[in-house]
Amino acid sequence: MRPPLLGALVTTQREQRKAQMAAAAARRSEPDARPPGRTAIRSKPVRITLDLSPELYRQLTHWADSAAIALDVPRVALADAVRAMIRVTVEDPAEVLDRLRRDRER
Repeated sequence: MRPPLLGALVTTQREQRKAQMAAAAARRSEPDARPPGRTAIRSKPVRITLDLSPELYRQLTHWADSAAIALDVPRVALADAVRAMIRVTVEDPAEVLDRLRRDRER
């Protein structure tokens, strides 16, 4: 059970944040207002969840196992494999875009 003070504190914090945001928006709409500040660059990694079919999961794990053999390492983590695939995709997106088109036509 949550103590009553905690609920009030969260509400107060939420209201405080809303007031700060409203005040900032009002300052930007004033004549001769400073331009809005830069958005902070996120430094904390972003977690995603991905649902794969059993067949696609088998293909991914098989690929990671093959990559481990080719790299002469005991194991390639699936997260590392997906990160590398994303980097390759960013460098050359054409083939991935073609695949997405074909998959959507099914």
